[in-house]
Amino acid sequence: MLRAKEHVAMCTLAASVKNILVRPDPVDDGETQVLATCDQGLCPLRGVSGTARSGFFLGEPLRLYRAPVGAEEGSQLFRGDIAVPIWDSWSASVYFKSGCAVFRLVGDQVTLVAGNPTTAGEEDGPGPEARFEAGHLPGQPGQLASDGAGSIIYAGGETLRRIRLPGAWRAVAPVVAAGGAAAGGADGAAAAADGAPDDVALVATLGDLALYHVDTQSVAYVPAPQPPQPPPQQQQAGGGGVAAGGGAAGRLVYGSTYNLDTVPLPLPLPAEVLPQPELRPRHLAGQDMMVGREDGRGDRAAFTGFVGITADASGFVYLLDKQPTEGRLRRVSPDGTVTTLVQGLPACLCTPTILPNGYLALGTGTELVLLDLGLKPLLPQLQPPPAAGAAALVAAAPPPRSLPSDLGALLEAASDGADTAVVVGGRRFHCHRLILSARCDYFRQRLAGDGFADARAAELELPDADADAFALLLRWLYTGGADIPAEQARGVAELADRLLLPELCDAALEVVASAAAADNVVDRLLWAAACCDARGSGGGGGGGASSFARLLARLKGWYVEHHGQVAAEAGASRKRLAEAAPGLSVELTDALIAWEREGARERAKRPRC
Repeated sequence: MLRAKEHVAMCTLAASVKNILVRPDPVDDGETQVLATCDQGLCPLRGVSGTARSGFFLGEPLRLYRAPVGAEEGSQLFRGDIAVPIWDSWSASVYFKSGCAVFRLVGDQVTLVAGNPTTAGEEDGPGPEARFEAGHLPGQPGQLASDGAGSIIYAGGETLRRIRLPGAWRAVAPVVAAGGAAAGGADGAAAAADGAPDDVALVATLGDLALYHVDTQSVAYVPAPQPPQPPPQQQQAGGGGVAAGGGAAGRLVYGSTYNLDTVPLPLPLPAEVLPQPELRPRHLAGQDMMVGREDGRGDRAAFTGFVGITADASGFVYLLDKQPTEGRLRRVSPDGTVTTLVQGLPACLCTPTILPNGYLALGTGTELVLLDLGLKPLLPQLQPPPAAGAAALVAAAPPPRSLPSDLGALLEAASDGADTAVVVGGRRFHCHRLILSARCDYFRQRLAGDGFADARAAELELPDADADAFALLLRWLYTGGADIPAEQARGVAELADRLLLPELCDAALEVVASAAAADNVVDRLLWAAACCDARGSGGGGGGGASSFARLLARLKGWYVEHHGQVAAEAGASRKRLAEAAPGLSVELTDALIAWEREGARERAKRPRC
């Protein structure tokens, strides 16, 4: 667990920010724009788009206009509050809540979607006839999410409610298949069968999803897990991202302040159109009305109260859990495992947002906190992908050319034009001397001039190295990136350190640290301690030693923070720790005692009710 002020690069802007919106930039095609909601309206947040990681500030608020209604003439400035804005790729629009209504923003024009801004209620129905509550919690208007398939989901009552968007709002016309059938044409059929005009949204309660909750306050679209791929053509800070949207390839995560459930997408069409399939939500983590701070999987985890969730491109959900005296950033994995990432944050209820540069933003109402966690953002799409049935009818455009992709292709075809080979563990890797020398100091020394016999050798041998680890290292040399599986991370780290590649070594060590668990942390501690000793005094020395020393410190902290879980699940490995590294075992015992004393002092400071 990290402490915000000590271990996380945190930038605090003195601004009254409540929510963050990430949408495609209306000016620069292919870029993103970040907007923050505050008392002045929607303000651009500078310094967080693309690869930008500095110079954060709020720009002047956007001038938004309320579109004319009925016999009204001309547009007027929109003066309502703006809460929980989201981007929807299906209609290429922004949606937000204002008062007791949901609005749509296209360009600078704001139009009513459903509800009445000043009249509260929970009635379903078409557009203006529907009613929404202002919020079940003071200052908390609920949360909106797009399913990427023509619906906006609202969490802010006893269950979820779906706002079915009219087919006329679809940003891209459906692809016409053979025989004249339009792919995705059920959108228009659904609206017609519901009896609503094709330009009016329809609000309906998803009552079958209210299984565990007293009320629902949070909802987010979560993408399907992405298969391993070679490095993307367009890397961004924070590890790159994937496009948001595409309801059929993801799920919804939703819940109350203590509990999370999930349901696969797409959601079924209304019962009047098709027989209503049985919705099968799955309990993800926490327990309703069970307050606690325990990490763990499913029911073993507990929350102290959160409102608002967000997801990254890998399918992990993030939330700010309000503790008695602080906020804690917690992550929920796709299998329901809850992990506390950062403590010491402002004690408030707010919705986190992952920015295009990998930062996580928290608008506390009085300030904006930016945490540099290197996350993978879920980037907004300008247009949704074609429907599944029409995808085969659309000719796939070739991927954009880039230097990493071209060098990756060169590596894959290296056997045809290579001028050297590296033999590792009996495997022969064909490659290019120029690239090896330019990208790796170790190979530059071996291949330079006549200093080594290797300078003219047709093959280089790399003894005592793992071939699978070298394959990943070689891809990193050519493309600047590689997906490092957790089971290979230690081998890659050792080999990268040996071949004088500190950046790759640090990336592999990050994978080792992130995959720490109660049943493997002792093995990782012993390995990290041995690596430190081999590189000099367990913490001093050169760059390699310091990298492994930082990993060892992180693993020690993880062990202490999760000592209860380690004691229950680590088994005989704890005894092996005492036998193989008695000095390290004593350090951990001392750290645990200090940690418990600090906790006791913090509890003593809390006011008694």
